[in-house]
Amino acid sequence: MLQWNHEHLHRLISESTPQKVFDLAVHLAQDMEMVFLGLKIRIQLAAQTPKLYLYSNYPVAWVERYQRDDFYKQDAAANRSHSSTMPVVWSDELYHDVPHFREQACLHGLRHGWTQSLHDLKHNESQVSIGRPFGEVGLAELYEKAGKVQWLCHTLHSIICEHHLARLCPPQPKMSEREIEVLKWSAAGKTAADVACILSLSQSTVNFHIRSVISKTNAANKAGAIAIAMMRGLIEQ
Repeated sequence: MLQWNHEHLHRLISESTPQKVFDLAVHLAQDMEMVFLGLKIRIQLAAQTPKLYLYSNYPVAWVERYQRDDFYKQDAAANRSHSSTMPVVWSDELYHDVPHFREQACLHGLRHGWTQSLHDLKHNESQVSIGRPFGEVGLAELYEKAGKVQWLCHTLHSIICEHHLARLCPPQPKMSEREIEVLKWSAAGKTAADVACILSLSQSTVNFHIRSVISKTNAANKAGAIAIAMMRGLIEQ
């Protein structure tokens, strides 16, 4: 079994700068006899279009083509990984409906490999892809290395995704226990009058708390405040 370079491992888990973390991950991928490593992070924000971040050591020409021609829409491995956390091995059969994409990827050295995804509790997603121009990926190799790729996916997600999240999201709003209770019951579909009855409060007090959480979350309305609170784990979905 191939062994990872312990120095690269230690430096990776000790690093916090996204590009440096990724560069170290490239070395670990190459320790597994792969040439290329790609990382796609999709961050889901409440009431906003998802934010995408791409890292790779792919050939520059392929990266430019992928972005210019919206190849992400034809990337069958990425599309399948969006709804599955099983490793998706690249093959001619996988790209049967988009042969031009497959042809162009192979021309740039991305012929053999697989894509592994991770979906966290906040609906953020990371996809790690490892590839090489020669040497088909067999079942024995997949079984041997899939665990390492999965670990790599989790680690990159933990470090790099959290880095971008910290810059996208304002500090966590501080809410009182009563405000969270009001939000929880509101998220369950209860009206202000219902919540007032459940919590033995006046309806005006419930509305006061609702206005407060709308302000603290910088939401447009109660529904937006509930969505933001759920995305940040302040209340359960």
